[in-house]
Amino acid sequence: MAQLQADEMLYIPNRRRLTHDRLDAGNGQQVLHLFYGEVELIFDEPDIAPLGEKLLQVEQFQASDAMAWSDGAPHSWDKIRDLLEALIEQRVLRRVSDAPTGRTAVSYPERLGEVPAGREPRTFSAHDNRCPFLTEQAFGRAFELSNLEVVVPVYRVAHPALDGDGRQVGENNVAPRTLFLDLPTVRKQCHYAGSRYQSELPMNVTAMKAMARQWPELLSLTEQFRKAFLARMPPRTPGVLTAGELHMMVVCTLASVGYVMVRGTQPVPNGELDNGLAAMFRLIDGVRLVTNDLVREAPEQPVTAQTIEDYAERHAVFHGPHGVCAGPPALINEYLQVLTGAAPAPIEAQPDIAARLGELDAAIDYGLLGQRVESVVRFLGATQGLLHERLRAAFAGHLPRTALQEFVEAPIDVAHYPLLRDDFPLAETYQREIKLSRWLFARIGEAFPGTPQGTSLDELAKLDPAEQATSQRRLAELFAHGLPGDKVVAEPILGELAGVAATAFALERRCLRVVEREQAMLNQRLRRPDHPLTGADLAVFTRPRNGPPLAETLARGLGVSVTSDSASTVVRYGESSLTLKD
Repeated sequence: MAQLQADEMLYIPNRRRLTHDRLDAGNGQQVLHLFYGEVELIFDEPDIAPLGEKLLQVEQFQASDAMAWSDGAPHSWDKIRDLLEALIEQRVLRRVSDAPTGRTAVSYPERLGEVPAGREPRTFSAHDNRCPFLTEQAFGRAFELSNLEVVVPVYRVAHPALDGDGRQVGENNVAPRTLFLDLPTVRKQCHYAGSRYQSELPMNVTAMKAMARQWPELLSLTEQFRKAFLARMPPRTPGVLTAGELHMMVVCTLASVGYVMVRGTQPVPNGELDNGLAAMFRLIDGVRLVTNDLVREAPEQPVTAQTIEDYAERHAVFHGPHGVCAGPPALINEYLQVLTGAAPAPIEAQPDIAARLGELDAAIDYGLLGQRVESVVRFLGATQGLLHERLRAAFAGHLPRTALQEFVEAPIDVAHYPLLRDDFPLAETYQREIKLSRWLFARIGEAFPGTPQGTSLDELAKLDPAEQATSQRRLAELFAHGLPGDKVVAEPILGELAGVAATAFALERRCLRVVEREQAMLNQRLRRPDHPLTGADLAVFTRPRNGPPLAETLARGLGVSVTSDSASTVVRYGESSLTLKD
């Protein structure tokens, strides 16, 4: 980039994309934050704060003018040039001389081009027996419908389903992608003010028009579900909704739409899903993206409609992998007001939400228990991740290097594990997941008083020291003497490896028992049969989010095989085997 000259004219392209907020810096001082798409500018230094304020006011300016944007003496040209060049690099500013001439119309294809021709519409449903085939295709492992929620979170179960208009509930964000149909969709560039203004990604006009036709009905169904959910799980503080309480309600709303497809009796066939339920799902699925982050920051923090809208704007939540939110700002605000109970719905839709769901209480329980299942599996995955980091530390600098060390020290990042959250350092990411899982498991347990569902995760995962000592000793013997010479593990690694393995395997068995218990209660509510689970089943969910399970690392590094269920863990090498039990 050529050095900026003092007499050059600058402007803010897509001016309506620029938004701002004044946030507490932690010392009681309000600091100006400017948001431009995914760029956040923080003016927390007193001498440059006036520059941020001026950028909110001007459309176009000469570069040297910014020297005078000060509450004291003018800025030096060198300082201002560096600041303005940084903003040009971030595409917040542009030289007028580089401005495009004329206006180019933007068009988008009807399809994303991701799907092979002839893909049939399929979904998870009790109406047929395709769940094992669909999960094998999507995840590489077959699951019976009675264990679907172990691998597909309840808020995604309805994603591939077709509504009465032949549209998929998840639209362009259907997961798993093996069930995405890539239906013809009208897409246009967004002209709503804010971070999505004239984004390179389009908005889905087809979905927006369909929801606009059902707007009063959609608002009413949202309100009806909110009232039913809060009657089932009242807020701890009357009249105040926290991030965690809103998140649970949002997930239960999404789960209720999947519930009608996967329940054991009178499941809704694919293509016959109520359009009102489908519209309710599509809109609240965007809110989940916000609450999913808010609940990780502080589940007990109060939230409002404005909280959600501001967070979505500041953190680019209106932007997705395939497009931007298509909702007009006024309708988004109206919806959030109804969702949070700050305003009533304009009508009382009939049939009501209970009639459309069949068994409203069972649908809510499906969402609650499904979240409990997910919290246990996430707890296991994150704890295994911390144990893997413990092994990595034990191997650091160890010589001579071994095959096991190579696999232990292999990178754990988004490039290799695509669903891993990377907002924080790896160990902190795992710790935050564990903390959230504990909170969700305990809070939802309050909805099931007098049942084992009220037990805390820590209590359920508590390991017996004597049993652990015995397991560690037996594993150490196997790793030191039961393997060929080029595979044996010696001290100081041996003790740590055996300790990590004993902990990981015992924790896995306990989590399997808890998940099977939660799934049994969930299946009872849905009138579905039960099927046992294995450690390999849980690994389908945890691996892309947390890194390799220990069984995989040992198999690749030492050549041993590990199989586990809720009762035992069996470690084999050749003709030798070791069985661990509680």
